[in-house]
Amino acid sequence: MRKLSLLFLFVSVFALWSCNDDNETIKIEKVASFEGLLTQPESEFVATDGESYNEYYEQASFSDVNQLIRCNNYFGAWGFGGGFTYTNKTDVTTPGFTNISAITGKGVKGSTYLTCALSNPPKVTIINPEKYTIKEASFTNCVYTYLAMKDGDGMTPNGFGAGDWLKLTIYNQDKSKSVELMLGENTNLLNQWKSVNLQSLGEVTELQFEMSSSRNNEWGMTTPGYFCMDAITLIEK
Repeated sequence: MRKLSLLFLFVSVFALWSCNDDNETIKIEKVASFEGLLTQPESEFVATDGESYNEYYEQASFSDVNQLIRCNNYFGAWGFGGGFTYTNKTDVTTPGFTNISAITGKGVKGSTYLTCALSNPPKVTIINPEKYTIKEASFTNCVYTYLAMKDGDGMTPNGFGAGDWLKLTIYNQDKSKSVELMLGENTNLLNQWKSVNLQSLGEVTELQFEMSSSRNNEWGMTTPGYFCMDAITLIEK
């Protein structure tokens, strides 16, 4: 009887430990998606209403289909002026700033993804920060940036070679923590989606972004300040 009692106690404790362990490790994850928001192929989000930002731009914002995140967007009379837009464009060959396609020509799993321009400060905000934080996201080069590094342009003569680099830095809301990703290094240029773990940023309520390069002049970076982003994954706190 004593042996049976001890066995029962052991099994009960083990079962309780297993249950608690499962509860602690299994957390809900959700991925922000922009699929279905564009009704036409080869198109992008175009803001039509916003608040005055400066003498050149107005500022707007948009959310993903599941209302998980909000991205800021700047626009002027000539169109997209920085921050984020979402697009399903597939042109991977045309150089120049008007081509905001990802070098992959598509998103991680779908056709629609985010393109970011640092001409005005970009940020991604969690709509429900009491419930979720950021786990990871995927990044790649914008065609404009990729071809400038590969072939060169007016601001990046001869393209990238030995000693050249382009880096994306992702910050938490107060810029106290950061994660870095090389978009180009020597002639090794990112041309596919790369998943980046962002959990070291802590309990994030907002992401901020900066880019830096080996190519600069007296006014700053001459490499195009564009990148693409997709598969932003939130995890339950």
